[in-house]
Amino acid sequence: METPGPFALDSRALRPFPVARLCYARCPTSTVEQVLKFSGLAGTILAFVAVAGCSPHATTGNVNADGAAVAHCGDRRADPAILAAMRESDEALFKALATHSEPDPVVEARKALDAGDYRLAAATTPDGVSTELYGAECRVLGGLKPWMVRAIAYVPDEAAAMGRGPDDKVTDFGRRYNAAVFSDVRYPYADVCRSVEKAGPKPDFSDAATSGIELPFGFAELGRARMSYGLGAAARRGSVYDINVLIRRDHQDVNAPDMFGMTPLAWAIAYHRWPAAEALLRADANPTGAACQTAIDRESPLQVARIMRWSGMIRRLRPLVTEEQFASLRQNPSWDDKSLQELNHALTELKERYAEQLRRQNFSRHNVLFEIDEKGNSVSCKLEPEAKIPEFGEELCGLAVDIVQWAPARDAFGVTVPESAKLLVGFGGK
Repeated sequence: METPGPFALDSRALRPFPVARLCYARCPTSTVEQVLKFSGLAGTILAFVAVAGCSPHATTGNVNADGAAVAHCGDRRADPAILAAMRESDEALFKALATHSEPDPVVEARKALDAGDYRLAAATTPDGVSTELYGAECRVLGGLKPWMVRAIAYVPDEAAAMGRGPDDKVTDFGRRYNAAVFSDVRYPYADVCRSVEKAGPKPDFSDAATSGIELPFGFAELGRARMSYGLGAAARRGSVYDINVLIRRDHQDVNAPDMFGMTPLAWAIAYHRWPAAEALLRADANPTGAACQTAIDRESPLQVARIMRWSGMIRRLRPLVTEEQFASLRQNPSWDDKSLQELNHALTELKERYAEQLRRQNFSRHNVLFEIDEKGNSVSCKLEPEAKIPEFGEELCGLAVDIVQWAPARDAFGVTVPESAKLLVGFGGK
């Protein structure tokens, strides 16, 4: 059995794609333009930056922008009745916490579990969703999404809020609620989310691009699993026997996503369970995940294998998808946002030095073409078409090479490769 290769995808590749609240957007390769403006004596210089676009795919079935229903997704969160019930319970809880009533966190946790709602209490912060304020830590690649939690408060400063104790009504409720969820034997995700005290040290991802990580989800020590926890839990633990029983006896949907958007096959791959993955594939598990997922979604089994650099699993899955689907995994070079801002300032200064010459020529647009090596270094640059002022073009290209930092392109296996990239720049005074 192969061991997973190092995790070496740049952070931009791991950002979530835009999604409808409870379903997944399909994100075909496309191009959009981001406009950066530079104004001054010589008119306006516009820099248009080519980026990988992601837009919702027009799917069949009942798809609503706010996640009201997705009939064909196989996602229980998209069931209108379940969604309405969750929304109603969340609104009632939020109202109770906002008034003088004192909801019992243990009772509320049991009510949620009775309904099959395994979401933890969380706070929304300027940096995203956090469960840690309420004593829980989840190991989910890319972090938790809003639909994965019961958001009971907005916290502008999480660090300051950490010191709050029982005297803070909402904080006390959230901590006791999550503790009650964790202590209930029905909670199936104790291998993904745990109390902060039991989570242990956080993994250090600072050098992930070079040294990598082997476990992008959950915890290494999983603990016991019950048959009632379903296919996902069986897949995480590599229990082929449980997988077969749940499929053959209980007829569980092998491609149904859970609250994290992960199918059983995605979990088997995330925990490097080859036999479990094979059992799921024999039962027609989809390498691209749930019905509303595509190969490039972060939670798709194929993408998880790619993130782990598990080349053997990628080769196993490749014949099961189309060449177009496999090719969609390739990543173009991506720029560093701060370096692009720095380039903006540098271009403004460059424009001012050439103001007189630029004022005399018509406005025109030019592609700034780069060749990026497998380490993310710019090895060449040229304008197409060439600038009418050669010296201006040479300086512009030199600034772009010196300033813009790139994450290298990666092939469908996640291996860094040389690739071209471009910026679209416009300048002139007329």
